[in-house]
Amino acid sequence: MAVVNANCLAIYYDSQNSQSKATVLGPYATTTAYEDTAPGASSNIILADDDASSGERNIFTGYGSTAEDDTWTEYSLTLAGAATTSSVDLSNTVDNVARDGSGGVLQQATQEWSLTADGLIESSNDAGESLMDLARNKYYVFVKFSIDKNGVDTDYVGQGIIDSVTLSGGVDEIATYSVSITGVDALFKA
Repeated sequence: MAVVNANCLAIYYDSQNSQSKATVLGPYATTTAYEDTAPGASSNIILADDDASSGERNIFTGYGSTAEDDTWTEYSLTLAGAATTSSVDLSNTVDNVARDGSGGVLQQATQEWSLTADGLIESSNDAGESLMDLARNKYYVFVKFSIDKNGVDTDYVGQGIIDSVTLSGGVDEIATYSVSITGVDALFKA
């Protein structure tokens, strides 16, 4: 049986680059493999890979930028909060996109994911500034969560936007927050 570790769900942001969506590039098994392509100066990049031997797709390789000399720099992320209760939804949709000329239909699969977290405890303070400002400014956030299956943790990482934030609490109580996040691009296995 798999257990979702709600206390292992965290929301992060990039204090320098959260204003714009990161570009996903791949397949690159390592950041060195990306450097070897001589990409030049690029910023706000998520590197991803596909593993042909296992069939896994969208494996998270790194998040950062390259300088003019093609040197990779990993970005550091700031923890905004951690959840005590969470729910992750992932759905696949098949769309008919064209006729194939033989009386059949060409199809394309799209994937969407979303997350809700209740009882979210903010990392920096009790005022709700970080999460509220991330949502108010429409900044992109990173979500990381773990699933424990038979003592082995599997981590997942995704980039998304906070749809809504709710702050709740009584007098002299620690405030807790609920957020709803819609994923952009893929949900990566880390």
